[in-house]
Amino acid sequence: MLESVASGCLVFLSLSLLVSLYRVVRGPSVADRVIAADTMTTSVLAVVVVGAILADSRDYTDTVMALAVVSFFGTVAFARYLVRGRPVD
Repeated sequence: MLESVASGCLVFLSLSLLVSLYRVVRGPSVADRVIAADTMTTSVLAVVVVGAILADSRDYTDTVMALAVVSFFGTVAFARYLVRGRPVD
């Protein structure tokens, strides 16, 4: 049962990656491309988590959490740059 649910999750995550990749390539603005890249990062991290659940392993938990925080702060920094028009102090 767990394997079939995880397989369904991986299918939807791969679809999410494809849609995000399209937005990165064809985004009308730079902000759309950055948000799509952030969505891709989140989807990749979710794939790693689903893979770890399937492998019954907790080895990647800390790495996934650290990369999620770095991705979040990168998006926030870029949003502040767009609003203020200068790099973050």
